[in-house]
Amino acid sequence: MWAVLQEPCDENVIRAAPDTAPCSKARGRWILAATILASSMAFIDGTVVNVALPAL
Repeated sequence: MWAVLQEPCDENVIRAAPDTAPCSKARGRWILAATILASSMAFIDGTVVNVALPAL
C-alpha cells in the first residue's frame, strides 16, 4: 500500500527563505549583459554546429 505524503507548499518554502537585498544597478547591468552574451553565444554555437556538421 502506498503512503500518501504531502509535499511542502511552494509558497511556504518561498516565504521561509531569508530576505536578500537586490543587486545594485551596476551589477544588474553586468548580469543582464552576461545573460544576453551567453544566450547569443549558445545560438551561434548551435548554428555553427548545424552548418559544419554536414561538411564533416
